[in-house]
Amino acid sequence: MSSIQVQLADDALRQRLEAVPGLIDKAAARVAVELENRIERDVARHSKNGAIERSIFKRQIAGGWEIGHDLQVAPHARWVHDGTRPHVILPRQRKALRWPVPGAFAFAKKVNHPGYRGDAWLDRAAREAPALFQAEAETLLKGA
Repeated sequence: MSSIQVQLADDALRQRLEAVPGLIDKAAARVAVELENRIERDVARHSKNGAIERSIFKRQIAGGWEIGHDLQVAPHARWVHDGTRPHVILPRQRKALRWPVPGAFAFAKKVNHPGYRGDAWLDRAAREAPALFQAEAETLLKGA
């Protein structure tokens, strides 16, 4: 999975933002909140028990914000995000795999998983971040 980092390419905008103390940090914080909300909306369609949503974190780091997934909360988030190739699933500590079906359980010694294309919500958010930051910075500059 990727991390999200925004760099200001527009030197004129950077100079205008730096002229007002704390404006860059304020814009970055607002963009981080907006990106976290967008990621939560994108992830919701993949969640059966809420683990992927609970795994989303947003934290301040040196020079900005980091948004990602705590893989200890939802280890499967990386496969839902990045996808998988077709593969065989075998039981680890049992003789057979078991899963619920209506009114009973199904069993198999192995399953041929067809693979999954993935849904790269963090990548989408990273592509949207520069435009969001630019818009937020312009809004804050108008109010300053």
